[in-house]
Amino acid sequence: MSPINELSDITNRIINHEPFAFSRWGDGEWHNVDKRKGQNCDGNIYYEDLGDALLEVVSTRRDYDLGVQTLHPWSVQQAKKFDQNWGDSDVMHKASEKNQLQPLFDCLNNSYVIYIGNRSFSKLSFVDRLIEIPYNNVWLQKDILMDSIYSTFDYKFKVYCFAAGMASNVFIHEAWNRNNTNVYLDVGSVFDPYVGRKTRGYHKTIPHLRDM
Repeated sequence: MSPINELSDITNRIINHEPFAFSRWGDGEWHNVDKRKGQNCDGNIYYEDLGDALLEVVSTRRDYDLGVQTLHPWSVQQAKKFDQNWGDSDVMHKASEKNQLQPLFDCLNNSYVIYIGNRSFSKLSFVDRLIEIPYNNVWLQKDILMDSIYSTFDYKFKVYCFAAGMASNVFIHEAWNRNNTNVYLDVGSVFDPYVGRKTRGYHKTIPHLRDM
């Protein structure tokens, strides 16, 4: 299995209805694994049991894609501690900065998309169904959320987009283990500016999004 290192690695698989999962590992996930106290930049708390679950996921070689935050060298160093076929978790971020995210919009608009995120994402044109979660700390609702996700499993090929913070990596892991015939994609904050929420510094510097 080749790691995901280009946006086309994602879009081509979706277009071809090729099932895959892609979870993204950055500073917040590593801080949680290391049992840091406090919260990340989005206000998501570093829960001890979430750290345990993340560590369990990353400690065993997986049959799906994991990406590391290549724009932050410290995250890359943390990833080297674990035997995974690491890809680049920043491929969507980099494409957005270059105004090259349209191929992802196109393939999602031609797919059945279930979006796991807060209510603001209902504005996205490609979302067929929103599984609404709170803006922060959805980890506290893990069992309810997973039941909601499992209830959507059927014969139809679907793309699940996760914007659920650090907990996304655990949710994706469990969903893939339950049903590996879909796509489970950790989109993080990449679509935030497209619904009027500039939650990352780079969102404010993207020329085509400055007036949104």
